[in-house]
Amino acid sequence: MGSSPGEPLSVSVNGLDNIGKTTQLGWLHRGVHAAHLAGTIDAWDTRWQELAAGDFAHWWFVGSATAEHAALVLGSHAARRAGSGPLALEDRGLPMLRAVCAATAAVKEGVPPADALRLVDRVTAGSPVAFPRRELHLLLLRRSADPVQEADEALRREPATPGARYAAYQHALAEIMFAQAAAGEYDIVLDIGDDPVLDVQRRIRACLAEHGIGVEPLPPATPTRLWVLAGMSESGKSTVGELLRDEYGVARLKIGYLLEVAALRAGITDPYLAWSEREQSERLTEELLRFCGAVKASAVSVESAHRFEATVHLKRVWGDRCQVVYVDAPLAVRASRTAESPESIRQRDEIKHQRGAHRIAGIADHVITNEGPPSTLKAAVARLVPGTDLPRAVPVPAPPQTHGPWLRQAAARLTDEETALVLATGSTGTARWRAGWSDLDLLVVRDSAPLAWLRRAPGTLTGPDGIKTAVSVFTTADITALRVPPRVVQSLRYAASGTGILYQRPGYLLPAPSHAHSDRASRGELGLVLMTTRRLLAAGHTDIRAVHKHLVLIAKIMLRADGRDLDDPDDVLAAFSARHPQAGCAVPRLAEITASPHGDREVEHELLGAADSVLAYLDQLGTTGRTLA
Repeated sequence: MGSSPGEPLSVSVNGLDNIGKTTQLGWLHRGVHAAHLAGTIDAWDTRWQELAAGDFAHWWFVGSATAEHAALVLGSHAARRAGSGPLALEDRGLPMLRAVCAATAAVKEGVPPADALRLVDRVTAGSPVAFPRRELHLLLLRRSADPVQEADEALRREPATPGARYAAYQHALAEIMFAQAAAGEYDIVLDIGDDPVLDVQRRIRACLAEHGIGVEPLPPATPTRLWVLAGMSESGKSTVGELLRDEYGVARLKIGYLLEVAALRAGITDPYLAWSEREQSERLTEELLRFCGAVKASAVSVESAHRFEATVHLKRVWGDRCQVVYVDAPLAVRASRTAESPESIRQRDEIKHQRGAHRIAGIADHVITNEGPPSTLKAAVARLVPGTDLPRAVPVPAPPQTHGPWLRQAAARLTDEETALVLATGSTGTARWRAGWSDLDLLVVRDSAPLAWLRRAPGTLTGPDGIKTAVSVFTTADITALRVPPRVVQSLRYAASGTGILYQRPGYLLPAPSHAHSDRASRGELGLVLMTTRRLLAAGHTDIRAVHKHLVLIAKIMLRADGRDLDDPDDVLAAFSARHPQAGCAVPRLAEITASPHGDREVEHELLGAADSVLAYLDQLGTTGRTLA
């Protein structure tokens, strides 16, 4: 649907109030070469300013006659059209302006919206018409199936409680615009739901490109997480940025630098003077997208956020992908961290106060009080990162295949009002459990784990027929922060699909770690596993069961790094031997070992030889040679 060379074109963005028409048009304008941002009709007739100086709402809904009101609205549109450039971007096009007049008439005259639209068309039949040109009208909706919900959503987003008359107007406007859309008066209808501004802007640009309009696409790469770090001077923002970078692989950038790059690209000197805070956020976003596309970054932190309106808009632009972290600390604590005088810090704080930096705490997703030692700040960052990024699940539990009665009884004993989750972990409750070899392992997640409860519940739990039983207890805070060993990470992964769940508190959303989480955690524990394995080999009496379990654990860690998850011990060792033949991990099958777990010298010899070979293999992994010239 391209336009002929030189053919004038008007593109309008339409939708109920508070849907983001003006925001989207302003950003779109910067991506359409030589476009004229014609804006709203009130800029094209001085009578709007005169009316705004008085009781504008009374004139709009009560004082003006329908003919007078419609004549001003449509006449202003004609003036806008006459003064527009060859490619004009309009805030509300002709179909919506007719709908606005009709919705106002419906409230004012007390008639149904459809009758009001016919009335408007009749009283304006002889009015001057807008200069003819090709038109492309885009309609934004949040709830495209129901005009009542659409109006309710617009009213919900009003900063103050709307009056009955305005509410009736929005409902009439929604009904008329839905009817217009059904009749094909809008060329593009986008159901944007609660999508962030960035995603909607991408869709708008893509739709216009499909209609032959030359619009610059936004850089395609979008990171999954944007951390925005805010706080007063010396509060610890930079330290949080360093922790995110060094411990979680988050790319670290400065807001000031990104805006300088954006200003250089736009050919301006001072971005803070040339651009509104909203435009700063959008320009910052474009630079972030370019950066992430160039370096393939999936998570980025930006510091330091000092401007309140810019930060608020950045959250709207990015949606849930954006997490604002406000780092707070008393002045005395901040002054103790620098050679700078308290008075100098106060002066810097005052500048930030003028920009609204202190208000960011009220809209932050996380507020960290950083007045303790570095360990407390590290713990706070460790808690917020996994908890923010992990998906959550409410799976359907799969019943245990073994020890069902005992597991249900144990779960009941461990469950009270503070219990969030009880899991059977490892081989417990599965067909892989082997009598005389396997333990019964349970995992309990509670809101708190005080000494009295630990001794009363898990401390007195005994297994059936003397089977060794172990209960691991973690708090909900531990689980949120993934402050757990690798085997628990893996158990959470299985639980997300329903495996091992004996109890899940209603409303508790189970963290669902990815394979990457499990892989990183497992490799992080490899050193401890190797140390323990060498201790077992050094002992005068070989613990066959422990040596075998450590070989399986080493193999699982390596296989996870290869992208494979296996559970059956024989399968694990076979897959490891196949993928790493140089490791020399040739051991009997578990059935042979369990048949004579005490004193079988041949089995012991094979296990010790395999362990020695595997440890030597791991020791030389990753070494590099040097080529001499």
